[in-house]
Amino acid sequence: MKLSPMKTLAWVVGMMIFLVLYCERKHGEGEPLADYSSYSAPVAPEWARNGVIYEIYLRAFTPEGTFRAAIERLDTLQQLGVNILWLMPIYPIGEKGRKGTLGSPYSVKDFRRVNPEFGTEADFRAFVRAAHQRGMKVILDMVPNHGANDNNLMSDHPDWFMRDEQGNFTREVADWSDITDFNYDHPAMRRYMKETMRYWIEAFDIDGYRCDVAGMVPLDFWEETLPVLRQAKPDIYLLAEWEDPRLLIAGFHSDYDWTLYHLLKEVRKKKKRTAEAIQLVQQKDSLYPRKALPMRFLENHDEPRSFQVFGAAAIQAYATFIFTLPGIPLIYAGQEIGETVRPSLFEKFTINWAAGDTALFRMYQQLIRMRKQHPVFQTGKFIPLGVAAMKGAVGAFLRISDNQLALVMTNLWPDFAEKVSVSIPGELQARYKNVPLVNSNDAKDRIVLDTIYFDEFPPFTTRVYFQTNP
Repeated sequence: MKLSPMKTLAWVVGMMIFLVLYCERKHGEGEPLADYSSYSAPVAPEWARNGVIYEIYLRAFTPEGTFRAAIERLDTLQQLGVNILWLMPIYPIGEKGRKGTLGSPYSVKDFRRVNPEFGTEADFRAFVRAAHQRGMKVILDMVPNHGANDNNLMSDHPDWFMRDEQGNFTREVADWSDITDFNYDHPAMRRYMKETMRYWIEAFDIDGYRCDVAGMVPLDFWEETLPVLRQAKPDIYLLAEWEDPRLLIAGFHSDYDWTLYHLLKEVRKKKKRTAEAIQLVQQKDSLYPRKALPMRFLENHDEPRSFQVFGAAAIQAYATFIFTLPGIPLIYAGQEIGETVRPSLFEKFTINWAAGDTALFRMYQQLIRMRKQHPVFQTGKFIPLGVAAMKGAVGAFLRISDNQLALVMTNLWPDFAEKVSVSIPGELQARYKNVPLVNSNDAKDRIVLDTIYFDEFPPFTTRVYFQTNP
């Protein structure tokens, strides 16, 4: 599509606005969230509502970097307790403008082939089958916004790609020099992408998609495509890599909670209070479309490792906080053993499983087990509590369902043990007066809900207290 000078100017201005909005939406620095609570996201399948996502970059997952080698690690993942395996893109990688030695998996040369670096189609089917045999689901990373600079469609369908006024293939984000954006003004291109997403479901029995930069793709494409995918697989799970409730209304079950992630980094530096993170969760819980499952995380392939950002001493507190929130938690492969190196998208790197922290693995294992054994974390109401504290290091909230209650107390600050008292909302005081709660990790640690007081709540500590059958 060749642009006129006037359209070029409009495109440039629009691009400037887009980049501002993109950064705000992706990194959580935008305007206050509007109220979308009158809308509803589609109800996610039960395995997703009860699930924990595990992100796998095949190139880094094993020394071989193949499907077959990854199958050998599935028993360990089953022991960990995760049940949703998100595979980063598995398609052949472009060579024109390739970054690094091996290129980025997000520079896709052919959307309907398997990258021979990872194995064959038969190997991929074997991986999916092996995951299903262990009670795990597989979601595939789809890259609908762009293709490689030498994508296989370019020669026959150049009009399916964006071009500048000189007729050169182009992209909205200049730094993504190894890709060219698709032209969603072209109906045939849209049909191709829709059919491609259906193809992987029908040919390989995958269970859903994580859709890269979903907010850069026209919203009406999702509105027309996601129902088609549900027809192909009624219990499909759909995750948008973006932060926008309109994508949930369009048919996604989950989007990224980038805002919380970046706020937690500020909390870690003591630039924000712990209660601000809790208030943010409550705001999204009350304003987002009903039934939505925001994905919450401490790391992913776009961000540094959690050990680098939060530090080893903080991981227990922050991870426990994430796993007690509404939505769906994510673990990026290697996070569960304290890997400190973020794999390059462009070079070979292998996670050092042999040097992993087994205590950390057990901690994540226990968090996953706790979340699965206590449905209150999946369906319970989220109720922030008032905390009287000098500095604001400590925050607290309740999760309440029909037959279970959990209290979460958390100090996400370093080096500051705080004296705190917690107030219970008036409408809950009568119902839960003198209700005893027990620490999930220490049966001797008991408190009464309506008289919560700590003379000293330690730094980097999150405690979960349960009372069943209130």
